[in-house]
Amino acid sequence: MDEGTSKAIPLRRSRSSTRAVSGRPLRLTEQLSGGVRYALSRPHQLWLAGLGSAAITIRGARAGWSRLVAEGTMVEGWLLRSLGGADPDARG
Repeated sequence: MDEGTSKAIPLRRSRSSTRAVSGRPLRLTEQLSGGVRYALSRPHQLWLAGLGSAAITIRGARAGWSRLVAEGTMVEGWLLRSLGGADPDARG
């Protein structure tokens, strides 16, 4: 019957265990450099690279779309001038 008490979970911590001692507060430069190191760690580099590639893709798509619209406007003006002989700005 004494076996149950030896396997019980202790309610208090033993006195021999070490407690975490809080060090001095970090200076601003230490906090910033720690944040930079954290952001540049391997998994975060992949995440940041993904953000960068998405931004470049969106920027390229917008630039491409603007170019297509400008080309379309020029072609439309050329067609109206060559086929209809009318001024493209005088449309109604």
